[in-house]
Amino acid sequence: MIAEPLAYDSTVKLTLTHNISTNKMIDIRFDLMQTIGSIKESIEKRYGSDPKFMQLQLKDKQGNFITYMNDDVKFLGTYGAKDGYEVHIIDNNPNSVLNGLEDVNKVQKYTISDEDYDKLPVNMRKFKQQVLQQQAAGGNLGQNKPEINDNFQEAEALQIAIGSRCQILQGERRGTVRYVGQVPQMGLGYFIGIELDEPTGTNNGNIQGFQYFQCPQKFGIFVRPNELIVGDYPVLDLDEI
Repeated sequence: MIAEPLAYDSTVKLTLTHNISTNKMIDIRFDLMQTIGSIKESIEKRYGSDPKFMQLQLKDKQGNFITYMNDDVKFLGTYGAKDGYEVHIIDNNPNSVLNGLEDVNKVQKYTISDEDYDKLPVNMRKFKQQVLQQQAAGGNLGQNKPEINDNFQEAEALQIAIGSRCQILQGERRGTVRYVGQVPQMGLGYFIGIELDEPTGTNNGNIQGFQYFQCPQKFGIFVRPNELIVGDYPVLDLDEI
């Protein structure tokens, strides 16, 4: 039997600890309406642990054990999670990717050449060049706007693949591309639907009753193709936010 959601409409900041990794993550925001299964998927993005082998313990601010949170269909709020509580992750996978990776100096860092970076359809370098060109011409980015029609930013949108990692220019929020196409409820032209890493969005992929993609509430957002950068954008740790 699937648990019914509670009447919560808020988020909590929790501390994440791990039985293998020494990386302690503080003040990570979660929505009380998120299922435990969704939270495990979010933890997988942060630590790399497989949700199938994951056990979650809820502890209070003093580190005292409260309960296990292992029912994937239950909501976080049903366990009484509060700001400052700790979620301790137990990775029972004998072949966990975390084994032997505690020395971060051994992890190969992602690099991209200037040539490959310039080939990206949208990147920060191109955006800055656009700003400088507008300023040199004595104008602002908001001036001389192109005509918005059914095909507005179609070419830019079709270069963005579903499943790509990305970063939104405004606010530098990160997430995964879940939808590419038109969203008539938001206006003419093309939009990109993104599942954010943190619950700082405006929807769950649903716009006025039409479900464009699935994600937890407040994790979804739609932006224009030129308002994001596609690339290698892992989930940010607290000290990177």
